[in-house]
Amino acid sequence: MMMKLARIIFVSAFILALSGAAFAEAPAGVINNFALNAGKILSQSEGTFFFSPFSIITAFGMAYKGASGDTAAEIEKVLGFNQGFHGDLGGFVRDIDKSGQISSANRVWLRNGLTLNKDFQSTLYLFYNSEPEELDFMNATEASRVKINDWVSSKTNNRINNLLRNLEPETQMILTNAVYFNARWEKTFNKERTASEDFYDGEKVVKVPMMKKHDNFDFAEFDGVKILRLPYEQGRMSMIAVLPPKESDDKNFLETLDAETLKHWISSLDRYEVDLWLPKFKTEKRYELKNLFEALGVKLAFSDFADFSGMTDDEKLKIDAIIHQTFIDVDEEKTEAAAATAIVMLRATAMPNKPKLAEFHADHPFIYFIVDNYTGTILFMGRQTFEE
Repeated sequence: MMMKLARIIFVSAFILALSGAAFAEAPAGVINNFALNAGKILSQSEGTFFFSPFSIITAFGMAYKGASGDTAAEIEKVLGFNQGFHGDLGGFVRDIDKSGQISSANRVWLRNGLTLNKDFQSTLYLFYNSEPEELDFMNATEASRVKINDWVSSKTNNRINNLLRNLEPETQMILTNAVYFNARWEKTFNKERTASEDFYDGEKVVKVPMMKKHDNFDFAEFDGVKILRLPYEQGRMSMIAVLPPKESDDKNFLETLDAETLKHWISSLDRYEVDLWLPKFKTEKRYELKNLFEALGVKLAFSDFADFSGMTDDEKLKIDAIIHQTFIDVDEEKTEAAAATAIVMLRATAMPNKPKLAEFHADHPFIYFIVDNYTGTILFMGRQTFEE
């Protein structure tokens, strides 16, 4: 009997409102490699960019569980997934949830009557803590969209309120992931010291509000590249800021950066007395990531030859689009950031006595990461510059 063809949507919403036991490296390796490879592609078309590799990989991890045959093999080759990834990721999420700074939730939304394969459903339940809920996409399309958006909003402290802008009646499944994270800077900035300063990007100079602080931080410098750790309260999360030399092309610099180099830099950080300048900034971005994944080498999943038979025997599916939307706001007290990912699937036709001195003036384009200190996992990555 011919299988029906269908539409399925995966959604991952990741929110951070940052105020102020060592785990296996498997999730960190997959997420960090993807972060830096994706960053290289985004830097070619974006001045400022900001995205969450953790959100994107979590959503794609759910899609991968439903992939079979050559489609699964291609994802494994390009992204480094394996069948143990789901357990590793689930363990990582449970571990960081214990910090009290982060909360995450998942939900599977099904078309009335759609049957999930038992192994797929079991993995979503065990490692993504996700249970299915049926919706009438065909006859109550708008009500279904509103219900899903309301759920995402409630799990993200009302930071993402309209993740799904439209919904087709032929939709068969939606997988949602929402994360909320709140932490203050461990060392907040004095608002009275924030002042307008020049920010240099090539020949362009823009006035920006620059936060300033003179204090002890973990710092390192390699061939003119400066690396600084800005910890958040409770010590679990940090921002890692990477400042190339002012005269360099930081886009070309990013082309040479890989996960092992970044890991080495972070492990080499030492205590310095740092004269720190960091701009206040707010960035919002929306991306269509299908071309990015195809550039990385994931192609079968988007074609009529895609094999997602591990999800359901009722439908034949392919990925049609990957949508990623982000927000970040950095000020004197905290960092607040949000990210949402939708994968749309359609029918397949110790401190020294006297700290060393250092200067970190982020007055030109810089790269930054929000990382989990225990595992080194990159939760968010961005490049910051300013438009006139």
